[in-house]
Amino acid sequence: MPSGAKPILVVEDEPGVRSLLKAMLAEAGYDVVAAKDGTSAVHELWKRGGNVALIVTDVDMGRMSGMELAQSVRSQYSSIPILFISGLPVEASELERVAPGTFLVTKPFDAATLVGAVRKLIQA
Repeated sequence: MPSGAKPILVVEDEPGVRSLLKAMLAEAGYDVVAAKDGTSAVHELWKRGGNVALIVTDVDMGRMSGMELAQSVRSQYSSIPILFISGLPVEASELERVAPGTFLVTKPFDAATLVGAVRKLIQA
């Protein structure tokens, strides 16, 4: 990946999973910024003026769900692609309704699956 590319914002409330996601994406050459929850992610986006290539977010988080985050992001930064991740059953159609153009990867997944989904969304 080009070093001057926009960073990917990873939003995950579980510290170990957040670190693993960051490591997987960094290993693939992406610049990664992490947020511990949806509220922190909104603040990070605002601070950056929406200048991120993609948001990777867990669907089920405490303070603000990934779906609530997606709605908030889309109201201000409609062109940022969103990749949802979830270990719980989630209807992809529900995610698409909330945030059109999103993609879902279910846990557990490997680095190749995550990186493949990221590439697909960034190139779209």
